[in-house]
Formats: sequence, structure tokens, C-alpha cells
Amino acid sequence: MKFNSHGYTFVALVLVSLVAHHYYGKYTQQLDTTVQLQSELLEQQNEIASQQERIKLLSELDNQYTKELANAKSEIDALRGDVAAGRLRLRIAATCNQSEAGSSGSMGDAGAPRFNPAAEQDYFDLRRMIVENEKQTKYLQEYIKTQCQ
Repeated sequence: MKFNSHGYTFVALVLVSLVAHHYYGKYTQQLDTTVQLQSELLEQQNEIASQQERIKLLSELDNQYTKELANAKSEIDALRGDVAAGRLRLRIAATCNQSEAGSSGSMGDAGAPRFNPAAEQDYFDLRRMIVENEKQTKYLQEYIKTQCQ
């Protein structure tokens, strides 16, 4: 049995078609993979941009509250220094009960009641701690509002 040139052409055409179909399948598979990877890349780039924005906001928030805390501490330290130098006095709102029985032995009004020096230092320490706690609480509340979404 002899094959003529039409038979060889037909077989060659079938083989070329099979090879073309095979490579077309590989091409579409790679194209799908490429599209999927590009989608994942875009998603990751968006996530990175979002994280960078959150980091920037967190840094600004941190700087703001650190500055406020430093200002409050310096104000308290200045007040403490003024009281220690005698430029200001730390007074408390208090009433002193005077006994009616011994009014003739009274030494008069010696002035407003005052803290002793150790109590003054404790007062300023407490005031500083209160300011620190307030600033830390505000910072954490703002952090929760902006970062924990």
C-alpha cells in the first residue's frame, strides 16, 4: 500500500494540529497562572500600602502624645522648681477648726496651711503620674480607634 503525498500531508497536518493544541493548552494554563499571580501581587501591594499608611498614622499619633507628655512633664517640673525656689507657693484649700476654749492663748493667724517639703514632692510626683496616665490612656484609645479596625 502506497501513501501518496495527500496522505503524508494529512498526517502531518494532524500532528501539527495536536502539537499546536498541546502548546495552546500550556499557553492558556500559563496565562491563567500569570493573571492569578498578578492579582495576588496587586493585593499584596495594596496591603503593604495600607500597612505603611497605618505605620505613618501610628507614628504621628505617637509623636503627638509623646510631645504632649513631654510638655506636661516640663510644666510640672517648672512648677516644682518655682515652688522650691519660693517664686510660687503650694497651698491647699483647708479649714482649720479653732477651739473656742483657749482663744486668749492664740498666736493669731499664722497663714494658710501648707504642705511640708516631702508632701510637696509627693504632690508633684502624683501630679506627674496622673498626667502620664491620662496621656497614655488617650494614646491607647486613639490607637484602638485608628489601628484596630
